[in-house]
Amino acid sequence: MAKHNDIAPFERREARRWTRVTDYVVDVDPHVRESFEPSFGRPRQSRADLRRASAKKVSRKSLWLPVAALALAAALSAWGSGLMDRSARMRQAADATTTRGLVFGMCSDGGLTNCVASGDSFYLGGRTVRIAAIEAPQLYGAACPREAQLGRQSALKLQTLLNSGELQMTKPGQDLDRYGLLLRNVTVNGKDVGQAMTDARLAREIGDMTRSWC
Repeated sequence: MAKHNDIAPFERREARRWTRVTDYVVDVDPHVRESFEPSFGRPRQSRADLRRASAKKVSRKSLWLPVAALALAAALSAWGSGLMDRSARMRQAADATTTRGLVFGMCSDGGLTNCVASGDSFYLGGRTVRIAAIEAPQLYGAACPREAQLGRQSALKLQTLLNSGELQMTKPGQDLDRYGLLLRNVTVNGKDVGQAMTDARLAREIGDMTRSWC
């Protein structure tokens, strides 16, 4: 009996190198020949398909970075605009010429948005406003018990005035005092608040040292 390897020995070498389907097809188009690959398991993609798939992968990767950058920029913009908007609202409230409907509490009772700090200063929109041309007895750091008592009375008087009507403020010529506080002439319903405080003997003109609070 002939051995299996001895059958058609002249075909053995050629059969080994015939590995593609198109090798068995006569006069096949070269372009068609390139589109076929060895059929081990599942057919592989053509070169054109591989190039398109590679281009899609590169395109997806190239799009990821710009999209991420845009998302980050949008988040930072929203955060920054919120801070700027809040700061602008606070500045606008503090520099307002006319303000209506505000209710001032006492800063000593908590809260620093709209409250009275002393007989000559108050918080408006989170910023300290100093009434121009007057000074009031100290509510904090008083030199004697009497000054502390007068300081409390002065602050309560100013709270009553500020809550009594329409608040108007104007610059006296300079924007800030020597401590960096907003300096303003203040009126309520057209009545000068500084003058009302001095008339009630709960404040005095700047530089008036003729009498002590003690």
